[in-house]
Amino acid sequence: MPDVEKSRPEPEELLKLAQREEAAKKRGRLTIYLGAAPGVGKTYSMLSDGRQLKKEGVDVAVGWAESHGRRETEELLEGLEQIHPLSVEYRGFSLFDFNLDQALERKPKLILVDELPHTNAPGLRHLKRYQDVEELLDAGIDVYTTMNVQHLESLNDAITQIISIRVKETIPDTVLDRADEIKLIDLPPEELIKRLHEGKVYTKDIVGIAVEKYFRPGNLLALRELALRAVAGTVDEKMRQYMREYAISGIWPANERVLAAVFASPYAEKLVRSAYRLASELDGELIAFHVETEKSRDFSDQEKTWLNDAIALAQRLGARIVWTKGTDVASEISNYAQKNNVTKVVIGKPRKHRILPALSTNILINTPNIDVYLMDPGTGKVSFPAKPAAAMRLPFKYLAGLAAVAGVVLFDLALKNHLNQVDLLFLLLLAPVVSGLYWGRGPSIFAAAASLLAFDFLFVPPLYSFWISDVTYLFSFAIYLGTAVLVSGLAFGRQNKMKLLRESEAKSIALYGLSRDLIMARNLEQALSILLRHTRQLLKCELAVFMEEEGHLTVKARSEGFEIDTEATGVAAWVLANKQLAGQGTSTLPASRALFVPMMHEEEIVGVLSIMAAPELLKSPEQQVVLDTIARLGAMALERIGKVGAARRTAPTV
Repeated sequence: MPDVEKSRPEPEELLKLAQREEAAKKRGRLTIYLGAAPGVGKTYSMLSDGRQLKKEGVDVAVGWAESHGRRETEELLEGLEQIHPLSVEYRGFSLFDFNLDQALERKPKLILVDELPHTNAPGLRHLKRYQDVEELLDAGIDVYTTMNVQHLESLNDAITQIISIRVKETIPDTVLDRADEIKLIDLPPEELIKRLHEGKVYTKDIVGIAVEKYFRPGNLLALRELALRAVAGTVDEKMRQYMREYAISGIWPANERVLAAVFASPYAEKLVRSAYRLASELDGELIAFHVETEKSRDFSDQEKTWLNDAIALAQRLGARIVWTKGTDVASEISNYAQKNNVTKVVIGKPRKHRILPALSTNILINTPNIDVYLMDPGTGKVSFPAKPAAAMRLPFKYLAGLAAVAGVVLFDLALKNHLNQVDLLFLLLLAPVVSGLYWGRGPSIFAAAASLLAFDFLFVPPLYSFWISDVTYLFSFAIYLGTAVLVSGLAFGRQNKMKLLRESEAKSIALYGLSRDLIMARNLEQALSILLRHTRQLLKCELAVFMEEEGHLTVKARSEGFEIDTEATGVAAWVLANKQLAGQGTSTLPASRALFVPMMHEEEIVGVLSIMAAPELLKSPEQQVVLDTIARLGAMALERIGKVGAARRTAPTV
């Protein structure tokens, strides 16, 4: 047997391994019992394993378990300690749910929590149960939990095609990826259908409906295949990670980067899921890329919702979000892809034929050596909402373009006896150029056509008619029209770029001013005053800063309009403990009136920045990036001031 040369792992991989091992010591272990469909025995297997561990002396408690009336499952619960459920009053009904706070207070070694994708009752800390499980793991508690493959976010569109039902309760694939162990609970379709008819899955009065709508052999086979692939994918990723850490040689694919072009479209979420599946199969990075243009100002509420939901989905799936401004979407995507080593671009197929090249065509042409995938949006028709505000402004823009034409024509008439026809014709170019600068491409083209007709009517013999006696005028008119369209387009593009540049420059200058002033701050009070003043000027909001002092959470600074109550203090305390976003616009304590942002310096939390503003401001991904930047700048300043103060207190006197 030939000798195999042992390779040394790369220093970066050794560092990552050490960091993971250190984090694993503090974090609980997650075991997921994954099934293809209800009734395969996930809860039964979880409870059986829990009972066995209890016999071995492990401290086990049941946080939540659904027996669905199955006698054999209820028997397994006997003898196991159960966390008392939480009762929530909602619209006259009492809803029972997992009691997270009691579980954290009890803090067993292992807790069993059924139905991981469950949506929590209104008013609870988290929207989803998987977030409760994350908090348990962060507290060092091991968790056993269950779920079906149909609840994986990236498979949502595939599941809809299989069972003809859109699954509402989903979890990010990253939850499955981070699991320490996945146990596949599998049954052949024939045996599962047999259990269904025996009343071991649902009550017998709904068995017929379940078989007709869901438990068909074809559906179960497809779901079973997806479950097997999901488990195989996680095992394959762990194997590749092991090979990297221990420098085991093998065939490695190039580092793939998949860019998903996200637009304000009803198909945006489907595109993000497709791009995520592609990136996962290639073991690559997913980038969700959006270009904000002048048209973004006219988005309806529905279009804003489509866009924000797609960006939020990409964030849940672990994608890198890139939000940029520009006038030419295809150029922005192509330039970014080429400068950032993107290997694949995913974009939606054109929905109809166009005279001008489609966006996808321009991207194909401008991205050599980059694969472009066109996603089929499906056959369903979606009506795009009307834009009344834009519709009201449109006639005004065309009337303004016509007024510009009239003004230039009057100027030409005044100079008619002093200039030749060529000079008069090119003076008319002022109208489409002005229209392009101020009112857009459409009014500019309209002004070009109107000015050409006015010139023919007033200056070309026979006068006061549109008849042309000399055909050479047609050639001149064609050149004029082409020149007018080209120049007006350039003027429109330049004007848009200037607007977007001014907006970006204003934010950059504001953030630069904040960082400059924070560097000059000499004490905590001065730094907090600077942070509040600059943030209010930039975002037009009310805010407060919470910090821990001698073991107690205190409000170190706040604007006059920010009210401090027990709710705000409680949310800030949770953010300080968990180092995660919470409050308005998030899935943790979303009923709060403010957004609470952790002020992180490296891996440590320095304080909590709380912002109270309009909901649409806090939901914007672009504003979230600004908020994160402000929080990090503030954290760096507070950390620096704290270290300087500590050094001064401990410095020896001479």
